[in-house]
Amino acid sequence: MDPNLTKLSAYAGKYEKKLFSTLINSLDIANDITVYPGIKNTLKLTKLKVLAGAKPFTDVFEAAGDALEYSGRDLVVRMGKRELLISPTKYRQSWMSEVMKPGVNPEDIPFAEYVWNQVMLELAAEINDSTAYNGVYNAAGATAADIATGFAKLIADEITATNLVPVVTGAITNTNAVSKFEQMWKSLPVTYRKAGANLYCSFNSYDKYQEDYREKYGKYMEVPDGGYGYIDGSSRKGVLKPVTWMNTSSRLITTPKENLLLGCDLLSDLNKINTVPALWTMQVGIAFGIGFQIRDLEAIKVNDQV
Repeated sequence: MDPNLTKLSAYAGKYEKKLFSTLINSLDIANDITVYPGIKNTLKLTKLKVLAGAKPFTDVFEAAGDALEYSGRDLVVRMGKRELLISPTKYRQSWMSEVMKPGVNPEDIPFAEYVWNQVMLELAAEINDSTAYNGVYNAAGATAADIATGFAKLIADEITATNLVPVVTGAITNTNAVSKFEQMWKSLPVTYRKAGANLYCSFNSYDKYQEDYREKYGKYMEVPDGGYGYIDGSSRKGVLKPVTWMNTSSRLITTPKENLLLGCDLLSDLNKINTVPALWTMQVGIAFGIGFQIRDLEAIKVNDQV
């Protein structure tokens, strides 16, 4: 019945792709934005803009030579790693108490599957909470926040470069949140509002919105099944999207889901779990690729808070 390292190593090798799917699918942010798998290093996000030029008909050809404007952004997937020294017997009792049931054959207990799923779930939580929003890439770093550049830094850099002009909302409180959220929704170009977009915020800001809404209107806001609500007056096009990965940020982000990208490399052999069994322990090295990017700056609005 003893859990052994050979089974752990064999399971990691056999179910490697499944485990990396578990990693990505367990990231909250993977459900909130658009995931691009299979990126080896850099994905060029090319944007084509066709300039206005319609006019009354004549039989003279007068086409402008620069009517097509191309621009691009890069979704860069960088490598991260997680290293562990696993000693199964240390947590065998807590694992056994959770998994064992009357009548279970000890030989059938999926110890290896349990361990690896737990490792991947914890890794996903770490990336979600530390990298996705607050990450700043640092090749010499030693924490999850150093693996890739997250949305907070991406937005801040575009504001500094004057490519993004923040909407001035001031501080979000439980007495002004409704008007500030509506201000953010109305700042988005009508084209995107008509098609539908999310208003991303931290749960801190969402709680303030709920408190303000309840105080102003004496009721709870309309909440869809499995969702968190709509911006009033948006005809259910403006979806309130409180997210775990923004932590306690006061930033509000209004944009379509398709405009925020998470890049990963599930199909690559760089997504690798290496195991080195010893007598009583096992060294584990997990390598993975991940990156974040904003597709189109014209389709996003942010406020002046951080």
